[in-house]
Amino acid sequence: MNASEIAEYYAAERPELLAFLRPHGRFGAALDVGCAAGMLGAGLLREGIVGACDGIELNYAAARHAETRLRQVWMGSLESAAADVPWEHYDLVILADVLEHLADPWAALRLLQARTAPGCKLMLSVPNVRHYKVSLPLLFKGEFRYEDAGIMDRTHLHFFTRGSLEETVRDCGWTVRAWGSHMKGRYRRWYMPTRLLEPFVAVQYMLLAEKQ
Repeated sequence: MNASEIAEYYAAERPELLAFLRPHGRFGAALDVGCAAGMLGAGLLREGIVGACDGIELNYAAARHAETRLRQVWMGSLESAAADVPWEHYDLVILADVLEHLADPWAALRLLQARTAPGCKLMLSVPNVRHYKVSLPLLFKGEFRYEDAGIMDRTHLHFFTRGSLEETVRDCGWTVRAWGSHMKGRYRRWYMPTRLLEPFVAVQYMLLAEKQ
């Protein structure tokens, strides 16, 4: 992967995730699992949402970029880095558009639940497979086509709706505290039936859970 590809794929700003986390208070230290080039962590630090941010990143080139923005970065997978991470130090663990790429999301969520301290928060974001651009072609044409990017990114190994994500998180021992969604602004206008439309127009769901 060359520098321009890293900039496009790994160094995207995530304003929707900053907006979701902002009302939930200031966190002392966060760990961004799959931190890419560290842009989300940098935004959290810049806005004072977290006091410190570390990361785990599988892609070597992206991890090197993240090292310039975050306090510490472990290069490798969640599983390979788990033994070295001081889990009890984190108030917040983030998996932003990571869960759908994992071979076993349930094992990853249980690992995090087992290692983190009581009261630790978990922030997840996943693409919404119930979006009308996926569900309508499947319903009326029988099409379920992978693409180079987006909800149907060909690197996605699992797909989630709001309901299935909540079930997955609860089954792995976490308590759900808050929900959010990311959709185009026109669907949030006062005259739009946003609650009815959300399952079909939300591109992404965000969830905040807590370890009891």
